[in-house]
Amino acid sequence: MALAGCSGAMPGGQESADEDEVEQTDILEEIEAVDSYQYEMTRTVGTEEGDETVVSEGRINESANRSHVSSTADTELISENESVQIDEYIVEDTLYASIGGDWFQMELEGNVWEESAQLAAQTDFIETGTLTEEGTETVNGVETTVVSVEATEELKTELQNSPNFQATGATVDDVSYELYVDEETNYIHKINTELTTTTGNQTTTSSTEMTITGHNEPIDIELPADAENAEEGSPPAL
Repeated sequence: MALAGCSGAMPGGQESADEDEVEQTDILEEIEAVDSYQYEMTRTVGTEEGDETVVSEGRINESANRSHVSSTADTELISENESVQIDEYIVEDTLYASIGGDWFQMELEGNVWEESAQLAAQTDFIETGTLTEEGTETVNGVETTVVSVEATEELKTELQNSPNFQATGATVDDVSYELYVDEETNYIHKINTELTTTTGNQTTTSSTEMTITGHNEPIDIELPADAENAEEGSPPAL
């Protein structure tokens, strides 16, 4: 699989350059074409005060405008340890969240399914980064090509200007990003990211591993009965 920025491109060869661009575009097109999938994700955030690990399982059905993510957040700080179970459903433009058994609901703004869906959120990296093949690896029985993505200054600036970073005043120092792509389908089966940021005098490092399965397979997501009487307003943990 030839990708933009790969060493296999022939110098001065317009045809090879075009093929690289087509392959990069194919990955983006497959992201657009995937309406349903499941994922497992582990995210670890480390600071001087301690670590937080969030383990999530998600089911996404974009064609039905429904998603369900179940997460466990374990925090180990110098002062205290805590474990929180969170269930989140999105139905159309409404978020329903259960924190420790208490349900809340709130209306979401913006392009909900581009901003909340994990797979769709990868497009900025692929569009603006430099892609390089790094070998192969089998993910859940599927042979994949490992593709590293070098983040451009433009992308770092975009991350830094996002609401999450604006709220904390964090500066993006370094970004590492890898895709594991099936050569036959261009489906992404795994994503690894590492991010280093600075807020004031504190440095935060975060790493995320996400595996994706069930591309375009049927997924039925039903809102629990308890969520129908959810309290209006933003959940405390969000």
